[in-house]
Amino acid sequence: MLRTLRYRRQSCGQLRKYGKWAPAKELCSLTPAPDFAPLHESPLLKPRTFRKDDRFLPPKEGIFLNPLALKEIVLALCGLLMTGCGAGLSVYLHFFPQRRLFTALRRFLGGGRASDGKKVSSFGASAAALAGSLGTGNIAGVAAALTAGGPGAVFWMWVSAFGGMALKYSEILLAVHGRRKGDSSGPMGYIARNVGPVAAWVFAFGCVGASFGTGNMAQANAAADALHTAFGLPKIICGLFLGLAAFLVLRGGKGRVASAAGFLIPVVGGLYIAGAGAVLLLHLDRLPGAFCLVFSDAFSFQSVSGGVLGVFVSRAFRTGIARGVFTNEAGLGSAPIVHSAADSSSPADEGLWGVAEVALDTLVMCTLTAAVLLVVPCPGVDGAAWTAAAFSSALGDWAGGFLGVSSALLAFASLLTWHWCGEAALSYLGAGRRGLLFYRAAFFLAAVLGSVIPVQTVLSASDLLNFFMAAPNLLALFRARKTVREETLVYISQKR
Repeated sequence: MLRTLRYRRQSCGQLRKYGKWAPAKELCSLTPAPDFAPLHESPLLKPRTFRKDDRFLPPKEGIFLNPLALKEIVLALCGLLMTGCGAGLSVYLHFFPQRRLFTALRRFLGGGRASDGKKVSSFGASAAALAGSLGTGNIAGVAAALTAGGPGAVFWMWVSAFGGMALKYSEILLAVHGRRKGDSSGPMGYIARNVGPVAAWVFAFGCVGASFGTGNMAQANAAADALHTAFGLPKIICGLFLGLAAFLVLRGGKGRVASAAGFLIPVVGGLYIAGAGAVLLLHLDRLPGAFCLVFSDAFSFQSVSGGVLGVFVSRAFRTGIARGVFTNEAGLGSAPIVHSAADSSSPADEGLWGVAEVALDTLVMCTLTAAVLLVVPCPGVDGAAWTAAAFSSALGDWAGGFLGVSSALLAFASLLTWHWCGEAALSYLGAGRRGLLFYRAAFFLAAVLGSVIPVQTVLSASDLLNFFMAAPNLLALFRARKTVREETLVYISQKR
């Protein structure tokens, strides 16, 4: 049994070691084992024996006085809520979105009609929405999920994607359905009709805030870090270039954003899938063991005891669900903003584009990244550095540059889409032309600053702002479920 010393810093300046208290000064004389060892001895590819103190324990001062613990609980609750709503809608719709998955994928991969710069096609809107959910989360985010939740987190990401298909289908359907009634405000419109105007304002406020955090500074920071690591470019130069490129594209409006996303996402996504596939082919013998560990680790609840629900405190479940629902953004309400501008007259048909987005984001991109990380463990690194080291170890030094460029382009496309979402939300809040110009200038400045400053605090605040988006959106989806079912039945009858 691998004995890795784990410590938890307490407010009194002591360490907790296997349930026993030890003075903090012992830290200097103790050297914990590395988190990631070579494959033949890696804890990621061995069954883990959990101990009593492996369960989620809040700090001594209490969870409500500790921001990090409070954030973990809010994200876990939000993930459970979104997964539960997705499962409920799936049953209510008789699993229609899941049954049409291959049809949706075939249509997306076929390309569809491209945006012409003035009108936004369904394919352009879907590519833009996929760009917003992809970003750098599918590269660095998956590595963070494995570090925090273990290999079992991947399984729970798949579970969240299964329910997320129904969520994204329903929210896009409602946005296009509202446009037929003269309301082009997307999720804000159906939230106001089904929940109330206050809830719509809360959603719009959260969307504007999240566009600066998750959609801007986090993306710029990850892109600058990837380019700096790969080519040694100064981060401030990377941030300036990213901001200026975004500014030039955004001047062309929604049509140019959709056209840019329609070009970038298939090209960059295809190259990344090819690169990850090459790594897996070189380590094909390790792949079965990695996936066996994913399933065995996903249900490792032996460490849970006491009066807390076992599923909730399992770190694999908590991390996988939270990471899954936020990587594909199903139920968050950002995709309906983009799809409400699509040149489509069928709400259900437009909703099926969202099904393909969830599958490509989580079931394809996240799974490939996780498989690469599991078969090529790299001791001493995590996050984007782990992914880059895994690619470089398998394919050579040139793979680091390839991954750096891919990360930068995905971050750039995500930044464009989140500006679209933030601007739409700000318009709903009543901002005029000057307000939107100020927002665009602030967005450019945030991209530059995000490339050079630590963004962990910003990310924590942005994750909580995502909750302000998800809560009213999920409530509106629940109250408008009959409309979703009626439009689905109409679509089915037309296709017969």
